Amino acid sequence: MVRYELKKALDSRGGKVALALYLALVILMCWLSVGSVTWVDDQGGHIKGPAAAQKLRQAQSQWEGFVDQELLNRVLQENQRIESTPQAQSQDVTQRDIAFGWKQGFAPIREMISDSYRDSFRDYDYYTADRLTEIDEQTFYGNRIRLLEQWLYDETDSAFTRFSEEEKQYILEQYRQFQSPVYFEYHEGWYWLLHNTSWLSYEILILSFLLAGLFTNERKWKAEAVYLSTPLGRKMATAAKVKAGIALITLLYWAAILVYSLVTLGCLGAQGGGCMIQVRSWQCMYNLSIAHVWVIQVVCGYLGQLFLGLLVMYTAARFDSAPLAVSVPFLLYFLPGFLEGQADWLDRLLKLGPTTLTDGYSQIRSFDLVTVFGKVFPPLQLCVPVYLALSLVLIPAIGAGFRRKQIA
Repeated sequence: MVRYELKKALDSRGGKVALALYLALVILMCWLSVGSVTWVDDQGGHIKGPAAAQKLRQAQSQWEGFVDQELLNRVLQENQRIESTPQAQSQDVTQRDIAFGWKQGFAPIREMISDSYRDSFRDYDYYTADRLTEIDEQTFYGNRIRLLEQWLYDETDSAFTRFSEEEKQYILEQYRQFQSPVYFEYHEGWYWLLHNTSWLSYEILILSFLLAGLFTNERKWKAEAVYLSTPLGRKMATAAKVKAGIALITLLYWAAILVYSLVTLGCLGAQGGGCMIQVRSWQCMYNLSIAHVWVIQVVCGYLGQLFLGLLVMYTAARFDSAPLAVSVPFLLYFLPGFLEGQADWLDRLLKLGPTTLTDGYSQIRSFDLVTVFGKVFPPLQLCVPVYLALSLVLIPAIGAGFRRKQIA
């Protein structure tokens, strides 16, 4: 009966449209990731895609290694040399692009330098590295904590009242656990794989039409009396619908992740997953590799999609309304944007919404924290067990609500 429910959902015109939209979403993700890598050649021309990735990999291989005093000096000296060239001093855009192209091999390290030597924690100037004449490894890494402390304890900044003392100490402790020097190597494949994975969070907005139909189509087709005419049929049919819904969410989600990952890493390269996330997000307080962050993003994303999908099915089964069920994920995705900033307690509550799970990368880069009984937690750490438990509760609740609706 599960196969029948899947066939019924996917063979309908609405099911085919939903699958087409889903496929378009995956293609869009692949296109965005593969096309995000750009290479500027010696004439100032721009190349994108796998060819650009290949050239960038070759350029960055010359700067691979631990970002220590020796490598920092090399980057600073080469950057100063390029800045003194006529191309860098020119007002012509093409000439300046040529000069920028010469920096592509060490560009991420240069950005780390600008991040480290910024004037304050919240002020970033891309050209800071161009103004430096000397650099010290200890100061380079020490600036992370120094600027953070200034930001957290500046009474004129919103961070002073935003975080409790426990939360400030939690953030500082995460920073202190950071191990230096970090290792740099080509990692564009993993970076863009991670950067665009959040697009898949919109999967549930498409699947909600299929999931809602599983529990409302019989009534629309006037076939519910036949479909659920016996107690055994009622039990088996309801269980089959729930299993089909979970199968749709699971199979389509992981199929999309597999295709997206193979295309992105295949075109841009699979090396560099072990680079620390701070290589591309200097202020991130969690000490994780890019690949580790991606795993967290994907696993949490699935749990978020599963919960939202089960909630759609429960709404459809309980209230026998496809429009109401379909509107649930839309409200949960877009309503928080209108409510943020209204009150501190509301902002903290919104951090624990199910959409937190679907964008784990943004959560890891943020400074969002929740304090429960004096203990500080990242929102993801609370959301995972909470929504896993709620998902397990929803599974039998869907069946019970649907059977009770038919009996009535």
